Amino acid sequence: MKLSNEMINAYADGELQGSDRAEFEARLQHDPAAQQTLQDILAIKQQLAQAYRGAATPAQNPSRAMNYRLAGSAALLLLAFSSGWLGSNHMHQLDARQLAEARPLPSSSDMLQVSNVQSAAGKYILHIDSKNNLKFKAALDKAEALITMYQAAAHPYEIEVIANAGGLDMLREGETPYADRIRQLSQRYPNIRFIACSNAIERLQERGVEANLIASVQQGTTALDQVVKRMNQGWTYMKI
Repeated sequence: MKLSNEMINAYADGELQGSDRAEFEARLQHDPAAQQTLQDILAIKQQLAQAYRGAATPAQNPSRAMNYRLAGSAALLLLAFSSGWLGSNHMHQLDARQLAEARPLPSSSDMLQVSNVQSAAGKYILHIDSKNNLKFKAALDKAEALITMYQAAAHPYEIEVIANAGGLDMLREGETPYADRIRQLSQRYPNIRFIACSNAIERLQERGVEANLIASVQQGTTALDQVVKRMNQGWTYMKI
């Protein structure tokens, strides 16, 4: 039986004891997917702990509210990476219904809504962690819709699409059906970047498999580090 996310989170939190803990660890040895999930959860917990340690007391730092916000963002990331939760309706700067359905071209009312956005720039990081053609198409459609809307409103923007775990295959030659579209988007829009998680690449190489990334795809740091960095910089995070 596959180890559930609930059991993995309970183990990471130190809630499994005695025979339950021993049974979990025995099963974990034969479940590579669960091992990776546990590794990601523990890494995020470390980031979260660092965020809280950076939150100063009132006497130490008058800008403590920002540190608390970053700590809260790290807590949301823990949920996002471990259970797939945290979508555009939680952290989106635009009206949630605008991107409820991914589409390459927005309506005129969408463009009007973007023109009313008060922020100077739109900065989004889209994250995919599964080999799922429909999900990745949705990510590309969302990215292109955002680009179209911000360009129509004459607003600057930056978009990153980052892939880890099974999502890495969506950025690999011979594995993704969207190689041509990725190349076209990269050539047409200089402010969109496709990034491959370094951990995911290393795991492929450990199995003797070359990543063979599409030429326009960048090899970055870990997906976790990139997402945390961008959220700390005020970017909007969208889990696809």
